[in-house]
Amino acid sequence: MNQNENFGGEELNTTPACAEETKKNKKKAPVKVSLPLTVVLILFTALLTFQATFVVLNIRHQLELTKMKAAIGKFDILLEAYELFDEEYIYNIDADTLIDKMLTSFNSQDRYSAYYTFEEYLAMLQGSQGSAKGIGVYISGTESTMTVTYVMPGSPAEASGVLAGDEILAVDGKYLKDIGYNEAVNMVAGENGSQVVLKILRGSEEVDIPVTRGDYTPYTVIHSLMEENGEKIGFVKIIQFDQITVAQFKTAVEELKAAGCEKFIFDLRNNPGGELNAVVSMLDYLLPKGPIVHILNADGEVTQVYESDASEVTGEMVVLTNENTASAGELFTSALRDYEKATLIGTKTYGKGCGQSFHPLSNGGYITITSFLYNPPFGENYDGVGIYPDIEVELPEEYKNTNTLLIPQESDTQLRAAIAELTK
Repeated sequence: MNQNENFGGEELNTTPACAEETKKNKKKAPVKVSLPLTVVLILFTALLTFQATFVVLNIRHQLELTKMKAAIGKFDILLEAYELFDEEYIYNIDADTLIDKMLTSFNSQDRYSAYYTFEEYLAMLQGSQGSAKGIGVYISGTESTMTVTYVMPGSPAEASGVLAGDEILAVDGKYLKDIGYNEAVNMVAGENGSQVVLKILRGSEEVDIPVTRGDYTPYTVIHSLMEENGEKIGFVKIIQFDQITVAQFKTAVEELKAAGCEKFIFDLRNNPGGELNAVVSMLDYLLPKGPIVHILNADGEVTQVYESDASEVTGEMVVLTNENTASAGELFTSALRDYEKATLIGTKTYGKGCGQSFHPLSNGGYITITSFLYNPPFGENYDGVGIYPDIEVELPEEYKNTNTLLIPQESDTQLRAAIAELTK
């Protein structure tokens, strides 16, 4: 309560009883305060307020310093190692590379947190927005094999005659069996205008194909029209969820609808996820009015809910999943399930119900931190659990390690089960 609450109100009776009558009609004179005194009082009040604020801020500052010193103390061993290295090392220390390597160690905190150099982040950002550099292919393989699974339309690879199914034996004369998969991938990448020579095995023939690197549009959505027993089915494979995926997905669905499709297969097999805003926009396009996803903080509190408007895509739907369907791919899957718009066919998904945020660093790099959980529209979080299909179907043993883009349609048991579900 403010101490001045009664000033100017009813006066307190402090007069002796014998003098009450003489004082009855006498008004109390107002207290006069000089201007200099008023200024002094104001300054004094302000000083007290400043001192109190300063004390609070100073306490907070001391707490932050204590916390910082404790955190720095945990990394004393790194400084110790650096000082020894600096004293003993016979060459110059490449500090930038050393720092990059140390920052990369954040990748070990969980399966998803990561560090990107500025160049890596820029390349990823450009690819997500629809502008990429290189030869323009999707590839898969093992440590000693590399197969082209898809060639981007209009890419340098397409212009040079590279085909899906080509096995890359060597890059610029260096055989994959000698250098390994990761090194081969790095060698295929390069500056625009430069040339890379791929030794290709196509059937039983080996051929050298020179490819001049350049700009291309990455395709994250592949679609086609299937006909089965007189029924038209739209097949839409979503490779991953980038910014460009939204427009490519809507274009694919609209083209298939225009061709007479009222049934759809959404293939999310081997989809690792991607951007939250992308999958939310795609689900908004498909779903009726209602929640799409609930974002939760570390305390399990809901901090944001993304909503869908009333417009939706109607028709029968199937979603294909496997053990590599993850993150945004699982949100897409679970949302269609929660709204009872799709049947899930395949195998249990990966189980990633958490998300990462990007943060810039002073060296130009970026670090991603696992910073939130997300729940599907009406179901429970599936982090570490995965999503079980409505109809479980395994691939034939001989195709379990084959990219689904390279499996013949007649041998793809999961795709055949989806077609059967939509035509029964």
